[in-house]
Formats: sequence, C-alpha cells, structure tokens
Amino acid sequence: MKTFSPILDRNNTVLLLVDEQIGLLSGVRDISTADLRKNAAALVKVAQILKIPIVITAVGSDGLWGPVLPEILEAAPNVRVIKRTSINAWDSPEVVKAVEATGRKQILVAGISLEVCASLPAISATQAGYDARVVLDASGTFYPSKREAGIQRLTTLGIQMTDYATAAVELLNDNADPKAHDIYNAIGLDFANTVWQLNDAVKKGYK
Repeated sequence: MKTFSPILDRNNTVLLLVDEQIGLLSGVRDISTADLRKNAAALVKVAQILKIPIVITAVGSDGLWGPVLPEILEAAPNVRVIKRTSINAWDSPEVVKAVEATGRKQILVAGISLEVCASLPAISATQAGYDARVVLDASGTFYPSKREAGIQRLTTLGIQMTDYATAAVELLNDNADPKAHDIYNAIGLDFANTVWQLNDAVKKGYK
C-alpha cells in the first residue's frame, strides 16, 4: 500500500460527501443536527475557498431519504449530485470516476451514517490505494453504539479520522495565506472570529 503524508495537502485532496440528506439527518442522535449541518457546510465552503474538488452523492434522494442538505447545495451550487442505489458509494462507478478525475489521492469523507455511508467508501477507497480520512463531526449516526462501532472499525483498519476544523486549518497550512481570514470565517469558530477582529483592530490602530 502506498505511503502518504500524514498531513493533508490542499493540492492532493478531494472532498467526498455521502448521503448528507434530510431524511437521514432526522435520525441522527450522536451529534446535534444543527452542528452537523453547520460542520458539513463549513467543509464545503473551505473546499470552495481553497479550490478543492467536491464530489457529492446521494442514495434514494427521490424517495425515502430526501434531498441533500440545502446548506451543502447552497455552498456548492455548481456541483452536481451523483445519484446512486448502492449502499457503499464506492461501488458506484460514477462516484469512483468523479474522484479519479480529480487526480488527487487524499480523500476527506463525511456522511450520514458514520459507520456505513462515510466508513464504507473510506474503507474501499483505502483498499484501492487512496488516503481516505473520515470527518467525524461532519458525519452522524443514529445511536451512540453505532458511532462507537464505526470508530472502532476505522481504528482497527488504520483509517485516519479528523474533525472539520482541523482538516480546514491543515489544508490552509499557513496563517499568512491571503485566504486565511476567509477560512476562519468559514469554519465558524466563534473564538477564532473574535481573534481575527482583534487582529484587524490592532492593524488599524484601534485602542
């Protein structure tokens, strides 16, 4: 298996969002649905700012599980949702083709549910030679026991897990980057926004 850098590289990363859908969100109990919506949308915003390719896929979106979260669609209006029937998104040739087309090897995966929709494609992509990582707080599931089982499985298989804000600043890499302010605004950490405001005030000579 290929060895990848343990640090995310914005020039080698693709964001894969799997089944972030309203019907599935309604059953999430391991994280507040408000936080999950905010975190997933923030990931998309960060990807857009840093020009990281985004692949969005949904299962049963015309029926039981409903449409993709509107926050995600609003943040990525030009990304077409790939519809599929397979449980494991990586079993969809169209999803795999979309990831392959980016030419990138690090995949950030988030989805509902964590242990199925996010984990299965992360596992399969890893087997296919990619460096897949699951974003825990942009994913969710229906019972604490399912979350525990999902995390245990990923840990056992050696698949990295991260959170949305850590992934964002890893991809940013340097606070001197002109896009830094936009990134911190996108991830929506209240204290970070306060720090940026103070920093701006100092630069402008405010007391």
